[in-house]
Amino acid sequence: MKISLIIDVRLTGKELPRRLAEARQQVALFQGRGEILVIDDGDMAPPLLGEPGEHAVVGYRQVRSRPAPMGRRLNLAASHSNGRMLGFCLGPLDTHWVERMMAAACDDSRPVVRPARPCPLSLLSLLRRTPTRALGVERTWFDRLGGFDPSLDLSAVEDLATRLKACRAKMVVQRA
Repeated sequence: MKISLIIDVRLTGKELPRRLAEARQQVALFQGRGEILVIDDGDMAPPLLGEPGEHAVVGYRQVRSRPAPMGRRLNLAASHSNGRMLGFCLGPLDTHWVERMMAAACDDSRPVVRPARPCPLSLLSLLRRTPTRALGVERTWFDRLGGFDPSLDLSAVEDLATRLKACRAKMVVQRA
């Protein structure tokens, strides 16, 4: 099974080199079954991504976009991806996030939503207000629900996660 990790340049900003390094490290564990896509609306990319010839060396594909809300940018990147599992990286990833995402895709016996660590029920309402750092979802569910709402910016990920949860779709969430 192939996974696609998607990183948004506008959202990541100056942390892009660090996010790319984290993503490369995690994708390397799956030896050729992963890809990294960077969605770039031209706002910050030249100083952060370097020259086009460097892309193959650092191991990612760049998807160009016009300036648009985050939902539209992430949908565009997903449309260029080849993975059965889509991982949207919005912040620092914990060291086993991609591994959990792959396990979620292969295991039908576990709960639908898997936080990084089991959490007491008293913390669930707090988690709902904690920003999402990463969202992993099977492409079939992503496509079935129409992806992100293209009109939403910063709330696009939480909106999709809410719709996925309502459908009892398989997803992996990492909170800040």
